[in-house]
Amino acid sequence: MDKRIDTSYRHIGRIVAPVLVSTASYTAMGVIDTMMVGRLGVLELGAVGLGNLLTWWFLSFFFGLITVVNTFVAQAYGADDKRAVGAALWQGIFMAIGAGFLILLCWFVMPAIFALTRAEPGLQQTALAYSQIRILGAFGLTFLAVADNFYRGLGRTDIPMWSAWIQLALNCGFNYLFIFGKFGMPAMGAEGAALGTIIAQMVVGAGLMASIFVSRRWRTEFQLFQTWGLDWKLLRSMIGVSLPIGIQFFMEMGGIALFSAVVARLGTAEMAASNAVIQAWSVAFMLGVALAVGATTLVGQCLGARQLTDARRAVARLWNIGLVLTALCSIIYVGFPEALMRAFVKAEEVDQLLHYASPLFLVVCVCLLLDLRFNLISGALRGAGDTTYSMLVNVGSAWLVFVPLTVWASARWGLVGAWWCFVVHLTVMVIFLEARYRGTKWIHMVWKDVEAGADGADAEGLGGVEAGVAAESEPTRVTAS
Repeated sequence: MDKRIDTSYRHIGRIVAPVLVSTASYTAMGVIDTMMVGRLGVLELGAVGLGNLLTWWFLSFFFGLITVVNTFVAQAYGADDKRAVGAALWQGIFMAIGAGFLILLCWFVMPAIFALTRAEPGLQQTALAYSQIRILGAFGLTFLAVADNFYRGLGRTDIPMWSAWIQLALNCGFNYLFIFGKFGMPAMGAEGAALGTIIAQMVVGAGLMASIFVSRRWRTEFQLFQTWGLDWKLLRSMIGVSLPIGIQFFMEMGGIALFSAVVARLGTAEMAASNAVIQAWSVAFMLGVALAVGATTLVGQCLGARQLTDARRAVARLWNIGLVLTALCSIIYVGFPEALMRAFVKAEEVDQLLHYASPLFLVVCVCLLLDLRFNLISGALRGAGDTTYSMLVNVGSAWLVFVPLTVWASARWGLVGAWWCFVVHLTVMVIFLEARYRGTKWIHMVWKDVEAGADGADAEGLGGVEAGVAAESEPTRVTAS
């Protein structure tokens, strides 16, 4: 029997608040890395920024693949199909194992990729060393992602929240040891930041995954031992839904990586200032990502329970929450740019870098609103399994608009010109995703597609959802009450 999904502000808060806290902790890891490494000098600060972005370029494809666990678990849980929840978890684990081995292979191609940036030799060498260490933590990341998305699909976002804070504490401690060489450890500088991150990631990834199987409740309720094994039909369906997400993440991060390479060519100071602003921006950006996770979970659960009106209502209410948070962040960015920069760089270097950073904070404020809308709609579509359209829009805008525009604008207007390209890129994506969301073609039931043999969304496969679209298409366009 299908369950009724609650989309009240109170329930949305219970789901989103832990995600906000956990994403804040993940953001804090990058911020703290930057703050610690920034004490070493401008070169190290710029190198970690470049290395981190290029590392995520390699990782983003596989990370995107695994997010599909959230979609399948959420829809199965919303439909009260407990066995399907367990089956989706196991296929996610098998995906994580394969992804881990493929990520390790990226280690060998990284030198060639970094050489293409044509950054200053010292910056390039330090960034490469940082990234190659990060890649070695592949399995920690993939298993952490599976467990995290499993709990999010259930709406139990509080569990990943606590694991994220544990990871933050471990990351800070290991960074302190390895960056500065404390308590007999070697002083590794920027490489120490990478080592501290992957150790914390592996410990928490193993612990979070183990928590699923240690819990008698989860083992019994979702029949984890009975659903063990490869289900090729389900795995193919999950990969079919997740492949566009992985491609979208990879191509988008590729565009951002190219952006960083272009900025790195402008100079070490420009790269350091840009990295500091990106880290400050990441705090507000991750708020939008957290709300998108809420959209994926709630839309998936609502569609599983065939509550079409509530799916849109949840997104509208998430938008209202996001507007308040975005306004607060914008006030901080506009009002206190110097204070923000002092958190990332040496005192004697603030004046030098603030010259480059101040106008970038204004660009960030414009991007925040566009980011919020893009993330929410993208998250909603992901909860419905409608991933191909988002991928085409994102990749098309990134490589047909953002990348060529960045190269052209940076040559004419320098760092500020390159940054304004973010605004153009986000505007294009929001326009196309908004058009999709206002219609009904994005509404899918991924589990019905599996039952139909993964042949696509036929009339029978979509069942009650498709049948209800015509009747509810007008009422579903609601505003938050």
